[in-house]
Amino acid sequence: MAFIDSEEIDKIRIQANITDIISSYNIDVEKKGKDYKCICPFHDDHSPSMSISESRQIFKCFVCGVGGNVFSFVEQFEHVSFPEAVKIVADKIGFSLSKTITTQNVDKYKKEHDIIDLATMFYQNNLNTSSGIIAKKYLAERKIDDNIIKEFKIGLSLDGKDDLYKLLNNKGYNPKLLEDIGLVSIINDKVYDFFNGRITFPIEDINGHVVAFSSRVYRGEKDVSKYINTKETPLYIKGNNLFNYYKARGPAKKEKEIIIVEGQMDAIRVYSSGIQNVVALGGTALTKNQIELIKKLNCKVILCLDGDTAGEDATLINGDLLSKANIIVQVVRLSDYKDPDEYIINKGIEAFKDNISKPIDFIDFKIKKEKNNINIDNSEELASYINKIIIDVNNIKDPILKEVTLNKISNEYNIGLDILKSKLEGLKQEEKVAKEVFNPVKKDDKKLNGFDKSIRKILYFMMNDEKYIKKYQKEIGFFEERVYRSIANEIVYFFQNHGKINIADFISYISANKELYSTVMEIIDTHEEELNEKEFDNYIKVYIQKYQELKIKRLKIKMSKELDINKKKEILEEIANIKRGVL
Repeated sequence: MAFIDSEEIDKIRIQANITDIISSYNIDVEKKGKDYKCICPFHDDHSPSMSISESRQIFKCFVCGVGGNVFSFVEQFEHVSFPEAVKIVADKIGFSLSKTITTQNVDKYKKEHDIIDLATMFYQNNLNTSSGIIAKKYLAERKIDDNIIKEFKIGLSLDGKDDLYKLLNNKGYNPKLLEDIGLVSIINDKVYDFFNGRITFPIEDINGHVVAFSSRVYRGEKDVSKYINTKETPLYIKGNNLFNYYKARGPAKKEKEIIIVEGQMDAIRVYSSGIQNVVALGGTALTKNQIELIKKLNCKVILCLDGDTAGEDATLINGDLLSKANIIVQVVRLSDYKDPDEYIINKGIEAFKDNISKPIDFIDFKIKKEKNNINIDNSEELASYINKIIIDVNNIKDPILKEVTLNKISNEYNIGLDILKSKLEGLKQEEKVAKEVFNPVKKDDKKLNGFDKSIRKILYFMMNDEKYIKKYQKEIGFFEERVYRSIANEIVYFFQNHGKINIADFISYISANKELYSTVMEIIDTHEEELNEKEFDNYIKVYIQKYQELKIKRLKIKMSKELDINKKKEILEEIANIKRGVL
């Protein structure tokens, strides 16, 4: 966790133009009047619905409601914490963070990471000794040169059964810990290296730490597994990682697409050939956590899996999973060679690039694939097939792609477009009913009442202009509800200490308090109006009226429980004073 001085945060925020930072993510920004407009990257947007105010240094989407300052944008776009967002913005504008910043980056698994880093270097060194000559020759035959070896930290486990263990044991590391992180096996109290006689390919986690290895035989050995991978450990859970994700996430965000291949060698080949936005599955089906990693990239997916039947089936499975997660999916199927590694070696990177530049939409791939499994002359099979397609079309978020797909089906099978649209509408109604039945509105989800709304609007105005702070202090001065009271107090405190108020700086100031920050962002996300003093006065009146009604209600309850006649009269007088506006 990085703790950054508030004055330094203010300096970075002032120097960082929000329009420039948003544009740096390859988002086209266009000036409209005094503000700017762009496609919102936080929902499936097809017309510019995000507004950027340079004068106030905030952004706001009027469709999905997301908004905030420059740090809020980076937080949500990069899926990082507030301090990390500040660091990213500082780097983008060339701001050198001062020495007063302390970083408390506590690595829970520091010892484990140190051990695996040592093992990685040990394996790398082995490859460059006389014992690594045959392995280096094998890699050269696979068109893996020294640059690729260095980039991916490729190494070699020797034939000795405990070479790595001896090294680590001499460093004082506990054998049980080494076993727990997958480097050794303990059998009958004897310790053996988990990998021996294999080329090692390090696997990094999403933060760039080597956490596991994939290893391969290289001398044509028979009756042994071609590949052996690290077992799952506290550091390495296969379903939480994608091979090459750490290296690929930056290029993927820049290119607005990520290429998913099947094997690690495919990813290494594609990446080392100059296409860096590539990750490898390392399995057949994406897990929920892997899909979440992909969603964080805010880009489309190109599935380029193996060219065999298994690769085709895996494309169908993973395409469905990604589509259901509202990710745009396209497909590239390579001919003649079984995978991208062989394809690039034999046909060259330009031929591969040409294929990648001409993907087909996943829905088209799926329609064609499923068509191969039916007898189109059989009316029942054809009807069942088209009904399945309609379900897939219903999941398409892009209205243009949806319309194009329906027209294709209509023309190919001579079915009226109206019939298809009617079927589609029926599915939507079924979904709506299902949501109402299985996802009833919770009590906590109901809309805010007028009292809460007026308070939030008052706070919104206060965050934007000091005159509303002064009016609040004069006419209200205190909110009963703790969170609102705390936010109002923080606004007043901020103004008193800075002598001014602006919403962009206040967002940064409040970010350390997660509860208040969350409510402040909700207030910003649900308010769009220009500041207007008359409107503010109306909100004050609504609040005071609602507060008076609430107080009278409480006093009446109190009076009904009071037995002393004189105290009842006092309460009645207090109610009368409230109604007359005295209290």
